[in-house]
Amino acid sequence: MRLKIPALLTGFALLAAACSGSTPAASPVPNVPPTEAAASPSATPLPPTTIDFAGLHESITGAGLPRLGYDNAPVTVALYLALDDPESAQFAAASLPALVDRARGAEILITTLPLLRGTGSTDARGAARAALCAAEQNAFYPYFAQLMSWYTEYGDAAYPGSRLVDGIRTSGIDQNLWNQCMASSRPDLALDEAARLHAALPYEGEVPLAIIDSQRSLLDAESLNFTIDLAITAFNESLNSALNAATPEVTEVVINVDPLTGEGVSPPFGITLPEDWRVAYDTLLVSDLDATRTIPVAIYSGPITGGAGSIVLLWAFPNVVATTGAATLTTDLWLDGLRLLRLAVLEDGCNVGTDLRRDYSIGGLAAVGTSFAAVDCPQTPDTRGWFAGINQFGLNYVFFMYADPIEAMDTGEDDLQAVLDSIIFQNIPMASPTPETTAQADS
Repeated sequence: MRLKIPALLTGFALLAAACSGSTPAASPVPNVPPTEAAASPSATPLPPTTIDFAGLHESITGAGLPRLGYDNAPVTVALYLALDDPESAQFAAASLPALVDRARGAEILITTLPLLRGTGSTDARGAARAALCAAEQNAFYPYFAQLMSWYTEYGDAAYPGSRLVDGIRTSGIDQNLWNQCMASSRPDLALDEAARLHAALPYEGEVPLAIIDSQRSLLDAESLNFTIDLAITAFNESLNSALNAATPEVTEVVINVDPLTGEGVSPPFGITLPEDWRVAYDTLLVSDLDATRTIPVAIYSGPITGGAGSIVLLWAFPNVVATTGAATLTTDLWLDGLRLLRLAVLEDGCNVGTDLRRDYSIGGLAAVGTSFAAVDCPQTPDTRGWFAGINQFGLNYVFFMYADPIEAMDTGEDDLQAVLDSIIFQNIPMASPTPETTAQADS
């Protein structure tokens, strides 16, 4: 177990969930420029790039542009690099490794916009199309790094069609799917979009170019890291400002439980757990924004596709409200989830990234939350997941979902969502607050 909450529960056994029962409470290669083998360098690829892309999450934008890193990373990096440009190739060799390390740490999300400078290479467009088709199989970055190493070695003769195909074959890419992409217009549309976005920037066609959270950065690794650090500091200050502007507003319902006794209260809903899943209940003593209070917690854990999944539920807690001057804003379970994620769920000292607020579903009902990642924790492995908050029958609930290992979220997210979909909330009358019970809950 990786999080602060499970560490409190090691003193008692998890309750066995009933097996699948109800527990109350995704040939020829056209468009590659032909080059006669006798007139080109050997088609045998160079050794793989020294950049380690293993285990990194790749994706593409709606326009087909490749991304590296997790969507919930706090900082965005846009790289404008040309496949027929010596300086872009030098940047890929010297500075890209530093960015890859920051992406692995869930600090940045990289979007690469491949460009063409037209400096003499007759095959660069074919190479760019090949890389964008590799992106459709989440394999752009190792292939692109190899293209850049070829350009450093061979210059404008770097991209004969035979070498591009050999690179695909040695990269573990499905060649049939790649062929279909190369026969389509999709890579051309992505190249056009990259060129359009580049032309819209106020830098007179400068290449290579790195934009970090809308700020241009120098291209050496030290400057890139410095600019990223500034952006992360600004993100954390913005988040802390939002949390500091929030004040607790005690809800109308108080759940009377003894803190950390191992005798927790089951939440008032039905839930169907998969086979071999377990559940435990307890109570957390949380140092909240205004006071120390107790919050009921339930933990559901078990196997998911590719690893192990956990759902941590905090419920029956007071809302926070944000204030601006004399104006009071409405309560917000997204803000509650951010507050509890850091106060109660994640281990102290983790490097945490969160995304923008998003809509989710719990038991078929609308919920609000966001995705998160926690890496470089002092004692626990990296993880990522999402949280979702909902209020039903006067009670607040925030569910935190995460996976072990971190890659299991790519394959097991649907398994976790299926558990959430099974929830049926129950309208069970709870005790109304009195001065005595309120004091007990906040003691």
